[in-house]
Amino acid sequence: MKAPIIKTHLTLLAIMAIANGAVAQPMTDYTGPVFPPNHALNTPIDNLPVHPNSKNFVAGMGENAALHPDFGNSWDDDGTLRQMGIPYNVVGAGQPLVPITFVDYPEESDPGPWPIPQNPYIETVFNWRDDEGGDRHMLIVDSSTHILYETGNVYGNANGTAWEGGCGAIFDLNSYNLRPQTWTSADAAGLPIFPLLIRYDEVERALATGGEIPHPIRFTAVSTQRAFIWPARHYASSSTDPNKPPMGLRFRLKANVDISGFSPRMQVILRTMKKYGLIMSDNGSNWYFQGTHDERWDDEDINTLKRLHGRDFEVVDISAWTSRPGFDPNSARVPDASATTFHDPAGNNSLSNRNLLNSPNPFHYSTIISFNLNAAEKVCLKVFDITGREVIILLNEYLNEGMQMIEWNGQDSHGQSIATGTYVCHLQHQDGRSDFVKIMRF
Repeated sequence: MKAPIIKTHLTLLAIMAIANGAVAQPMTDYTGPVFPPNHALNTPIDNLPVHPNSKNFVAGMGENAALHPDFGNSWDDDGTLRQMGIPYNVVGAGQPLVPITFVDYPEESDPGPWPIPQNPYIETVFNWRDDEGGDRHMLIVDSSTHILYETGNVYGNANGTAWEGGCGAIFDLNSYNLRPQTWTSADAAGLPIFPLLIRYDEVERALATGGEIPHPIRFTAVSTQRAFIWPARHYASSSTDPNKPPMGLRFRLKANVDISGFSPRMQVILRTMKKYGLIMSDNGSNWYFQGTHDERWDDEDINTLKRLHGRDFEVVDISAWTSRPGFDPNSARVPDASATTFHDPAGNNSLSNRNLLNSPNPFHYSTIISFNLNAAEKVCLKVFDITGREVIILLNEYLNEGMQMIEWNGQDSHGQSIATGTYVCHLQHQDGRSDFVKIMRF
């Protein structure tokens, strides 16, 4: 006898939702460019090495915590139908420009007017006139110019002819341009949101080809670090705990995780997590990853992704990208892989950066330099500028076997803050071997 009662309740809820305009919304398919192929947000990470601090990052977020898909169709919040996921708006060349001001970060915002449609889709609410709180992100893609407009905490006046948001960011989807260093965006990491969402139309295209979504997926953590890793531009924390993830940190689903038991659509998403990974983009709940709101999603299918846990993931180190010739910390372009030759200030000819890593890189306030010793030995860790001048000796002592982690605050041997630029960290072993890593300070 219970089944008919439940069915009647859901029917009444649906009728009430439709009457109030609270129905799942269809998103417009977008087939235009979303950054160049060798953009940092479009480059696979499946061949990058595991980060030396991977286990601690994962443990801090919860090895046994379940993955949580934060997108879909809609959900019943004790009788109120709520939107799931982040919607977006696609406009064309004829879209009128509308005034918009930014009140939380006006000095870090790209000014209006913006091409805001008459009845835009906004995160959290089904009707933009609702004044309910929440992130209230508004994402707009101009399909004629391939320009992306993003803001959050956004509200419009009664007729939608003037708007106010927290921070406004504009991205050229044909370019490698990043936000200015230390600037935020509609996301805490200073990254765009739309290019990092799981979109239904992307999944369908990948399903047809047996491939993946060609970009990483946005996700969050409860507690992050007071640092960011390129191409992120901003942090949102006061913690210097090296075991908390900095903004921009890349995670990937381990290659040996069996995904055969999932539906074909969910396998697309899981293949994407293996090849392009997840990228830390904002503070929020641990292991929550985001996609679009769309009436075409099957929420029950999406919820099967909760069978994955933190232990199924590992953190990758992207310093192989940032150490390549031609790397520019103010561009999102990943330089082509090529033979890399660096000047070794100590005069050695055989160098390897596979054992010596640092994170974040580039850095501003401080960076963690890590390396592994297969046996106890005396080592000397120095930093040089690009002319070969010694900047500081960070370590010159006997260490035990195992992983070593040294924090450098960006100061020289006289306690003075170093200038922005490129530096070489050099690890000298007692048997004459050397390791190095190129470090960038901005």
